[in-house]
Amino acid sequence: MKKTVKAQINWIPIEDGGRKNILPVGMRYCPVIVFEVEQSGETLWSAEIYNTSIEGRISVADVSFLVDNAPQHLLQAGNKFSLYEGQSVVAVGTVA
Repeated sequence: MKKTVKAQINWIPIEDGGRKNILPVGMRYCPVIVFEVEQSGETLWSAEIYNTSIEGRISVADVSFLVDNAPQHLLQAGNKFSLYEGQSVVAVGTVA
């Protein structure tokens, strides 16, 4: 079963390798997500993210994995993650 959590996301400025624009509230965004906690294997997972509020380069978002068989246990409060577009880290976040 798909689990959805709230997270705070800090978007990296374009001059530091991040995105030029932060996606608007409600727009679906599906980057690769990598957690700081140990992940078993080399499998990369995609997240499904919907910003619910934005202030500056920080957003609060609903975050889930794109597929049901992803490691749902990683969506625990306090876990830190990075969002990737290709090889570039575009944002870092923490599960609320």
